[in-house]
Amino acid sequence: MDGTELRTSLRDMWDTRPARPREGRHVAGVAAAIARRYDVDPVLIRVAFVVAAFSGVGVLLYVAGWIALPDGTDEPVGKRGPRGAALVGLAVLGVIGFGSLFDDNGFGILPLVVALGLLFLLHRSRGERVVAQPVPQPVSPPVATAAAADGSTVSLVKDGTPPAWDPLGAAPFAWDLPEPAGPPPAPARRRPPVTAVTLGVALLAGGATAALMLATGVLTAPNAPVLLGVVLTVLGFGLVAGSFLRAGRGLIPVAVVVGLVTWGSLATASFDWPEGGVGDLAVRPASVSQLQPVYSRGAGDVDIDLTALDLTAPGAPLVTEVRLGVGDVTVTVPRDADLTFTGTTGVGEVRAADEQRDGIDGTLTVSDLGADGIAGGRPLEITVHSGAGDVEVLRG
Repeated sequence: MDGTELRTSLRDMWDTRPARPREGRHVAGVAAAIARRYDVDPVLIRVAFVVAAFSGVGVLLYVAGWIALPDGTDEPVGKRGPRGAALVGLAVLGVIGFGSLFDDNGFGILPLVVALGLLFLLHRSRGERVVAQPVPQPVSPPVATAAAADGSTVSLVKDGTPPAWDPLGAAPFAWDLPEPAGPPPAPARRRPPVTAVTLGVALLAGGATAALMLATGVLTAPNAPVLLGVVLTVLGFGLVAGSFLRAGRGLIPVAVVVGLVTWGSLATASFDWPEGGVGDLAVRPASVSQLQPVYSRGAGDVDIDLTALDLTAPGAPLVTEVRLGVGDVTVTVPRDADLTFTGTTGVGEVRAADEQRDGIDGTLTVSDLGADGIAGGRPLEITVHSGAGDVEVLRG
């Protein structure tokens, strides 16, 4: 495809851009307009916008479509459009998405290029499709009625016009008879069983993958994303096929759930779980010799009380570390102890010496001389690593 053909296709995309319908829209009708223009299921377009939103450009593209596509006129009288708050909210999110295009690595613009490329390919493959508009049905002429001698009501043909069943007017004596019934309505077209077939294939593919992984000895928790990825791939193909066959909407909630589980398994597999088992841990060493260099738990709450330690005599720093996968960590130190603390948490909050860090990958480092404010005695050096949960240092 040369430059002239590319410019022609882009010009055709702009000239034939659809209007945003006011019937069937969820927010502004952008997805419904694109689906109607290219004769695809609007659910597929909405799913595409949601997927693009995870890369930071979905809202930006939706706002651009809101601006570029003209507003439709098929709204019934009295129906209200989207509220102004929705426009403001999408505008703010669009600005955030625009800012995400220019990240430190320069890769933020790649999802935008991919999304626009897919839209261009959709136009190239289905741009010639024109959705058939409903043909207005002819209105039957009004039929007058009159009362017969026996009290019943008979129909009279207006202006001597013969009915449709007697176009030649050969039987005017029977024109007051009712119109004969037309052919029976065509049976409703059954939708293809995309949902059932896709779920069946997904189960078979997942079972076969699990059996193969079990036979080769690789069916472990860290490899769970591979098994879930196979199931999610089959569901994705089913959604694409269903968008063209106008079926398979029941796959959407299943795909969302499997996608969330896959994302969670990926996050879990990449996390280095500490040893030590599962359960709460509470320790209160009475002497320096009882203080362990490392306290570890996979999941549970960890409570370490160091207030019984005698730190008045000078000496080398006492060093200890806490490693926790999921749970809260509370460390209580003597009131006047000299403390150097470093705490990190993947998701949660870290608090020490009236300072705190929260959110994702929160890290806090403090050096505190205690309530007396004087350096002296044996210092404490405490390090805490937590995957998810709150970390707090208290003074006893």
